[in-house]
Amino acid sequence: MFSGIVETISVVLLLRPKPRSRVLEMTVRRPLQWKKIKKGASVCVNGVCLTVTKVSPKSIGFDVVSETIRRSGLGRLQKGDRVNLERALEWKGRVEGHFVLGHTDGTGKVKKIITKTKEKSFLIACSAALGKYLAEKGSIAVNGVSLTLGKITKNTFWLHCIPYTLAHTNLSDLRVGSEVNIEMDLLARLRTPE
Repeated sequence: MFSGIVETISVVLLLRPKPRSRVLEMTVRRPLQWKKIKKGASVCVNGVCLTVTKVSPKSIGFDVVSETIRRSGLGRLQKGDRVNLERALEWKGRVEGHFVLGHTDGTGKVKKIITKTKEKSFLIACSAALGKYLAEKGSIAVNGVSLTLGKITKNTFWLHCIPYTLAHTNLSDLRVGSEVNIEMDLLARLRTPE
């Protein structure tokens, strides 16, 4: 489980199919401050919970299964793309953000961006299946970042990002047409009838 408060941004070093399987091998640059990361650990990569399968002094590796590829944009990443990283929660202090499982529900597309001084607002469109869980002022995880929903219209929502969020996540890389990974808030799912 994660909080949606991104720890660091990393870079994709490798993304390729594993021989004789439908699994993608993904490698990202290892953050300098992650000295104790080990195989088997859970890491949220752009909002997707992945298990660490390889660790070296300079990189961390993951296997991305076909279900994850289908439900997220991870399979469309390329070498050099920046990704948000967060390690699993430690139950010994404050939990910021909201509970993020890292189980991406689907993807969305950036339809419009408004820049005011150093702030940015993003209009994002999602499927009707996800849109039914949108609640103004509720929580959502976009590329693993815990955010508050702004104005909602049919299957679209606004996100308003402060300079700190833009400087410490890859949301500053978004352009019109960019694909984002979306995880709906657990509480929204519980209060919304199927």
